Amino acid sequence: MGMASVIDGPLEIVTAGEPSRRPPLLFIHGAFCGAWVWAEHFLPFFAESGWRCIAVSLRGHGRSSGREQLDRFGIADFVEDAVAAAAGLESPPVIIGHSMGGLVAQRFVQKHAASGLALLSPASLAGLGPSFAQMSLRHPRLLGALSRVQSRSVDAADYEAIRRGLFSADFPVDLAMRYARLFQRESLRANLELMVPQWFSFIGRPHLPALVVGGADDCFIPYTDLFLSSNLWNAEFRFLEGVPHAMMLDTSWRAPAEVIGKWLRKSFDPP
Repeated sequence: MGMASVIDGPLEIVTAGEPSRRPPLLFIHGAFCGAWVWAEHFLPFFAESGWRCIAVSLRGHGRSSGREQLDRFGIADFVEDAVAAAAGLESPPVIIGHSMGGLVAQRFVQKHAASGLALLSPASLAGLGPSFAQMSLRHPRLLGALSRVQSRSVDAADYEAIRRGLFSADFPVDLAMRYARLFQRESLRANLELMVPQWFSFIGRPHLPALVVGGADDCFIPYTDLFLSSNLWNAEFRFLEGVPHAMMLDTSWRAPAEVIGKWLRKSFDPP
């Protein structure tokens, strides 16, 4: 199943699959990356299963414009990008967001039509304070490496820390190095907003099919935050052994993809 990557106005849009009677899938990436994270495995997997797939690089990320103004952009700006990517779709999409993109996805469905919501290791609505506390205790080298990604002074030791922090223990070193070089700075404004509790934004949230997927080997998002997110949305909750934070790129990618695929079929295919 072929993919197409285009610059649609200021945004990079990667697509796969064909329109159908099923709702399209809109993928929203997390911090420090772009739509490319979905193109490796998830877009081909879901397109081959009969879903139309759209992945957007948020402004300042990937090949989208705005890299020079990145620090000015916040979560509300990224929600606007998701709205732009969804414009013209044949029906309201299922929004699939990872990490920071999980918060963008939740903000999207608060005010815009969506068929469903799937959150993969979503940034906590309670703020990322607990996540950073966990990282500082259990993965200080990874926290330091990500700080240096912000300052663009990453060295070989940082690449190894990123590999161990984002991927499974057996993840190939050469592949991790290739991916690590694609990671980029994140917006300072967005990072600060992620630290602040977001509960106030979700008063009167819609009722729609929802799924939360987390990994037992995720060193960013603790189980308690995943559980809170699943309760908020009354979502199906799956906590997968052996799955790290960068689940869509990892050697274990098929496990979360199959969980999402099963949930999509159950939620949107006719009985």
